[in-house]
Amino acid sequence: MGKNYATIRRKVIKWFGTNGRDFPWRNTTDPYRVLIAEILLRRTTATAVCRVFAEFIDRFDSIERLARAREVTIERALSSLGLQSRRAHELKKMASFIYKKYSGTIPMNHADLLALPGVGDYIASAVSNFAFGEPVQLVDGNVIHFVSRVFGISFKGPTDSKAWEFMKDFGGKQQEAKLYWGIIDLVATICLRKNPRCSICPLSEVCLYSKGAPSVEST
Repeated sequence: MGKNYATIRRKVIKWFGTNGRDFPWRNTTDPYRVLIAEILLRRTTATAVCRVFAEFIDRFDSIERLARAREVTIERALSSLGLQSRRAHELKKMASFIYKKYSGTIPMNHADLLALPGVGDYIASAVSNFAFGEPVQLVDGNVIHFVSRVFGISFKGPTDSKAWEFMKDFGGKQQEAKLYWGIIDLVATICLRKNPRCSICPLSEVCLYSKGAPSVEST
């Protein structure tokens, strides 16, 4: 199975290399930009975030500036994303916490990231992986969907500890960022929840869903 994992990882990463989408937060390891992007990506699409990201970062170019900004100002900058009041409140609270406790520097320690207001397992792990290069596995709705299709394993959701254990094995020692970006983009463009485009999927030969196999719950 481990060999099969390696094959699938390579296929996903290779596909991403020529078909992956280009977003500004994927071209940086700056922890502030990565953290802001991951927070904004909740409950909306990457395309929607891309429309506001550059201007948001230009306007609030540091934790200090974001912490000092009025919530209503942050809210206006995010008006096109929806849930702007909630997003502005969460960002302001998080930035103020980091500014006061860490002098405006994003903490590197995973436990410290997880303790930030509004930051859960996925965002903390994403910052550890994408910004600090830590080989940390990630699990979100895209990953759950991907695993259920390719491997025929059904987990309870992104908080299921068994899903995180599975991705620790599947992701391998490197847990490459391009693997996760590839999974995200495959789900967004090929492995659609409705009418998946199996005929052009790079994993069609190894995917259980493509072969018509039923999903089973994790044990």
